[in-house]
Amino acid sequence: MNPDTTYLIRHAQTSYSARHLVNGSLRADVPLDAAGLAASRAYRPGWLAGVVSCRTSGFTRTRQTAHALLAGRTVPLDADHRLNEIGYGSFEGGPWLAYGTWLRDAGRGAVPPGGEESWRDAVARMLDGLLDCLALPGPRLVVAHGLLGSVARCLTGPQGSADGHALPEAPYLEPLVLTDDQLIRLVAEGHRMLAPARAEAAAR
Repeated sequence: MNPDTTYLIRHAQTSYSARHLVNGSLRADVPLDAAGLAASRAYRPGWLAGVVSCRTSGFTRTRQTAHALLAGRTVPLDADHRLNEIGYGSFEGGPWLAYGTWLRDAGRGAVPPGGEESWRDAVARMLDGLLDCLALPGPRLVVAHGLLGSVARCLTGPQGSADGHALPEAPYLEPLVLTDDQLIRLVAEGHRMLAPARAEAAAR
């Protein structure tokens, strides 16, 4: 197994994600539901045995997923809040479609009502957190959230771009496997993608 490898996965199912409700606030830190816990405990791909370090976001659901995947092993695990899900402001707890409609109209550089960060700023934060995972020994496991998973998959896909208005949903527990060089290129491409959103925000 190549030690210069990152396995980026989305946490397992929660009661919110099962209903496409958004949760980006630690004040309403939604844990895995029974199905999510069972799926995490049952998921045993061969690559997991080679993982020597793990990083999660600050949310309970990512830590629960990591602990279930690595059960019985002494793999160092830490958290980086830069990997946290985007804050949804007044859309917190509601359907993703409501936030998505607002995002399409307001633009990626806009901060939602009651929120503290734009889609652009949240993605930039997550990309920086992902890049710093390279400081961990590899192979490494990174358990994050749907937005980072969706953006990363789009950036490594044939289009090489990610539009916040129409991102495919990241699957639970399905790894995006990145060499260190691929991860560095992904983050660089992500920041290039975000440059128009910076200009868009400045013009508003």
